[in-house]
Amino acid sequence: MDSCFLKAWSGKNGIPFKAVKIESRETAQNAPTPITTYALFCDGEYVTNEQMNDKKFLKLVNG
Repeated sequence: MDSCFLKAWSGKNGIPFKAVKIESRETAQNAPTPITTYALFCDGEYVTNEQMNDKKFLKLVNG
């Protein structure tokens, strides 16, 4: 699930979503997570680096 799909899906379900694209080595080195290809944060807290599909994301959101 790419960030565009996740953003659209989140919006349809009333879930706030913000994607941040890392475009430089310096930005990646200063990222708040060691894995910069994909990271999920909630309320500023790191949750996982596992890429989400709709079922995984919904399970995470619903606790």
